[in-house]
Amino acid sequence: MIVAKVVSHRDFERQVLMAIEDFSLFEFIDVRKQAGIVDIKRTRDEETVYSALDRLTRVLESLNIDYTRKTGVLIDIDDTTLESSLNLASEVISAVEEEVLDIDSKTTIARLEMERQRGIADVARSLEPLGIDPSLIGTTEYTFTTAGLIPSGRESELEWSIGEVTEGAFSLSTLSLKRGGSAAVITVPIEMKEAVERILSALQYEAFPISEGSAGKPEKIAQDATEKMAELEIEIEQYELRKEHIAQEWGDRTLAAWEVLFVESKRVDIKSYVVYTDQSIKMWGWIPEGKEEELESLLNERVGSALEVSFDKPHFAEHDAPSYISNPSVMKPTEDVVKAFGIPSRHDLDPTKLMFISFPLIFGLVFADIGQGFLLLLIGLAALRGKRKGEDWGAIMGYIQSGAQGLIMMGIFAMIGGFLFGSFFGAETVFAPLWPTFAHYIDDGFGHLVLNPYRATHMLKLSIEIGAIHIMIGIILNIYNKYKHREMSGLVVGISYLWLYYGFINLLFGVSYSSVGAWFNPVGEVNLWVPIAGIGYGIGNNGIYPAIPLSPLIFSLSAFIIPMVIMALASFKGGMDGVVLFLEYAIGMISHTVSYARIFALNTVHIILSGVFFTLIPAIIYIPFPELNIFGIEFIPAEVHSTDPLAPHGPHLPLLGAIIGTFIVGILEGLLAFMHTLRLHFVEWFSKFYHAGGVEFQPFCVKRLHTVRVVQQAIASNIPAS
Repeated sequence: MIVAKVVSHRDFERQVLMAIEDFSLFEFIDVRKQAGIVDIKRTRDEETVYSALDRLTRVLESLNIDYTRKTGVLIDIDDTTLESSLNLASEVISAVEEEVLDIDSKTTIARLEMERQRGIADVARSLEPLGIDPSLIGTTEYTFTTAGLIPSGRESELEWSIGEVTEGAFSLSTLSLKRGGSAAVITVPIEMKEAVERILSALQYEAFPISEGSAGKPEKIAQDATEKMAELEIEIEQYELRKEHIAQEWGDRTLAAWEVLFVESKRVDIKSYVVYTDQSIKMWGWIPEGKEEELESLLNERVGSALEVSFDKPHFAEHDAPSYISNPSVMKPTEDVVKAFGIPSRHDLDPTKLMFISFPLIFGLVFADIGQGFLLLLIGLAALRGKRKGEDWGAIMGYIQSGAQGLIMMGIFAMIGGFLFGSFFGAETVFAPLWPTFAHYIDDGFGHLVLNPYRATHMLKLSIEIGAIHIMIGIILNIYNKYKHREMSGLVVGISYLWLYYGFINLLFGVSYSSVGAWFNPVGEVNLWVPIAGIGYGIGNNGIYPAIPLSPLIFSLSAFIIPMVIMALASFKGGMDGVVLFLEYAIGMISHTVSYARIFALNTVHIILSGVFFTLIPAIIYIPFPELNIFGIEFIPAEVHSTDPLAPHGPHLPLLGAIIGTFIVGILEGLLAFMHTLRLHFVEWFSKFYHAGGVEFQPFCVKRLHTVRVVQQAIASNIPAS
């Protein structure tokens, strides 16, 4: 990142800001704050921007228009001057605001009246069993009458308490209600009102809310209230229909005016970073290296020669510079995962591009299934389509939309893993594994198919080798980081660690993984580990790993002991931090490698759980599959082996087990596979090279959803366009 310094005449302030806005890669530095300059006051037009924006926001919310979503309609606008933006907003506000607010006011009044009528109807229905005229309830010159609800079981207590207080001068009628409690009507002398109210409060008596003007039979009052509510409901629907008509007629124009003012508000806000003198303006900002010509070109196009632009990389840039992350849009979900761990610092490489492949690759080995991977692919495609069409899937499902490209990649790699290992909706009776090493059944040498006893061992070795490759890539990235920043001690440690780690893995697979003593054998040869190619062929001299004329002892000294000593010496020079780093590397070399065995464990669990549903649940229907060979490669064999005595000998899918297994195992194992794949990247891989702790680059830019700006050039002659 470098600092761009822009100086121009005050009359060209708007043109400069609009050029920077078009550039969209300029993060303002608060020069005014550093210089101790007081902010200038906003002009009257600038204050109008905020008030008009609030008014348009209320109009859009009233019309139920979401200004954060695309509508597919773009309005051409001219915002060359602030006046033109305000004129557009004024036109829209004048056309729709008064009517919309009037409709809202009338709708609110209608809704309040509806609630009042609903209360009247409820009270009338409660009084209906007692046959009491609501107009009789209340206070007269001589009596106090109240009607309400008394909790069940307290009726006799109520009667006794009121009788004691009034010495029998009262009238009480009660009726049990189906909904619980009892309706009660009480009449007492006016002078006993306060004493009776205290008793009623103590007995948890709840008085019915009697509306003013309620008179007549309760049945008639309830009927009138119900009819009035129906009329009000029709009235409210008419108001809503009128608002829908306004939204259809003025919605796009209102969204355009709102967006124009929103952009203007951002331009006004950004002025707090600008230094003003009597004749000039000055602004500083971070831009990515290599973008200097693009920025100068945009500024010259809008401002002309009344401009001075310079670029600098000051010393404080090493500490304060934000991190600019640039990746293709298809990698956005992966970039978001990286950012969830932390923003890259100046010491880091952005791992997004590598992780875009490594994450779905490891996920695909864990969640290896052709059918379930295909479903994941379909979900990703549907989410991507919905996102591009501006559909809102809600708060939770929105995460699926934002990660659509990632789901597509995970689905593809899950299908690849399914083809390699021969799993289709959890069943092993449809597709033949394309990697014969992982065949479920093998010939015992006597013409009989038996369960492959080595499949788990092969899968475990594959998991460890994937981990070793992944970790070594991380170590290589760390070496590059150290070299790039001229950290020579760290560079020596990184190279030694790569040397040491390769020696460790080679001793595991090229000599022995069960006997460390074999590593120090003074006689014999060492076979060089070749990644992946040796899966299924054992270790050491397996016919795949080439032999080198070195004894295990010599190889261990040169590729294991010596780099460990060099790494220790270089690390200890860094004091206690270096010692901790050395111990972390040494321990992590083993523990992090073994951690990748979770690929084998989770894949095995996925197969076992899927198999449970085929074993315990009757198939009901066996879906047959025809034999399939493409370019001599057998995808679906002519015959399959199944432990189900009812199953056909040809390729088939037990339908019920596949459906239930997919819903239960597919969802649970899918989430589990995602979390463990994430852990392998965050803990085992990132710890080798990625520190995070950076500050995200936040350039001044505008994302337009509803408008297209029509640029009106009037600037090449140094004459202000406003």
